[in-house]
Amino acid sequence: MTVSTGPVASVEPAREVRVGPGVPVRVVLLHARDPRAREATRRVALAAAGDVGGAIAADDARSFADLAQELRDARPDVAIARPGPSSRDDLAALAEALRFGCASQRPPPRLFVLGDARAAVPIAAAASPLATAAFATETALVAALRALRRRDDDGLRLRDEESEAAARNIAALANADTLVVLVDGATTSCVLARPGGAVDAAHAFALGIGAGADRVVAGGGLDRVRRWLPWPIDTPALLERVFNRARWPDAVPAAPAAVALEMALAREAIAHTLRDAGAAGLDVAAMRRARVIALGGRLASFPRAAQALLVAVDAIEPSAFSTVIRERAGTYETVAAVAPLWPGRSATLHLRHPGGDRDERVSRGAFFLSPVRGRVELTADGAALRGTAEAGALGMLVDARGRPLALPPRDAERLPTLVRWHAAVAALPV
Repeated sequence: MTVSTGPVASVEPAREVRVGPGVPVRVVLLHARDPRAREATRRVALAAAGDVGGAIAADDARSFADLAQELRDARPDVAIARPGPSSRDDLAALAEALRFGCASQRPPPRLFVLGDARAAVPIAAAASPLATAAFATETALVAALRALRRRDDDGLRLRDEESEAAARNIAALANADTLVVLVDGATTSCVLARPGGAVDAAHAFALGIGAGADRVVAGGGLDRVRRWLPWPIDTPALLERVFNRARWPDAVPAAPAAVALEMALAREAIAHTLRDAGAAGLDVAAMRRARVIALGGRLASFPRAAQALLVAVDAIEPSAFSTVIRERAGTYETVAAVAPLWPGRSATLHLRHPGGDRDERVSRGAFFLSPVRGRVELTADGAALRGTAEAGALGMLVDARGRPLALPPRDAERLPTLVRWHAAVAALPV
């Protein structure tokens, strides 16, 4: 804001800030044979929500022509290169293949090198005349990629930046590790924030329950979506419904079958993002141990809070006594506490809460809501679980199904199991 010193004061209007997904940036990853280099390129792509078109290692045995053809077919906006610590992992040959393969592309791709300026010199020489820039840290490279997504629009705040800011704020207020999980039509984010401000972020591009529904199927297969539906459906009918979601991404589901499909797609979108996070070297176990799980986007807008809770528990598989909250009209409401355990045969939960002390006997495989309210202190006999969490309107979800969560492979066993899980939290009229 600028104020004049003369008799008449003039104030510049505040710049409007809008939140949006930004422009897609297609990236290819070029990395040394060192697994740490591969993970670094994937971390950057996930943090910046880049659309990854391929990844090539320095020791790829294919011919120069084959590598150049793959890079040409990818049509990248940016190539991210991460050289290794030794000269054996030189990426000059891949940079030359990039230059050769994308020579006719307009505009030509940019080459961003993650490393010091000296390591970037031979790579830049091999890629010339492509524009090359070196970035000493992953944070600086992520900022550069986000700037490309804004296309010089200073008034645009990216949706993934908003989810990271929300995670930091909740972690600071709760003084606990917080996992923000956002699923929209074409966006899926898993952001872990710690009270000190550190953030691990995985933002999956074009993966969601609307326009990104087809990417969910392409990434994991149709059977991974079908396994979450609590009633039988044949392949052609399910495939048609999935691609109808991609064709009409803004349609609001009304029938239970449509809601169940969105819930299944949301589970797989989250699971896909967590797998990518693990492949990038992020601490997925720490994400599952978060004491607060905040749900956003379309995931938080399911008609029933129990639907969002069930999707989150199935997909994230939390391993600590945690509080699940969801975004509602610009604020967050507490949905339920989640108590995951895996007893040998049975366990006894000792609960202290404003309604009084009580004990819950839990058998292996149990899945039910306990009617408690407010702040709950929990200790357990027969299971390694203790802590404090907030129980919301749904109470406390006791999840003794085990980790990792396993679904029966046969429909005759799987469908009754899913019906029981949905009925336990009143998620669907099944």
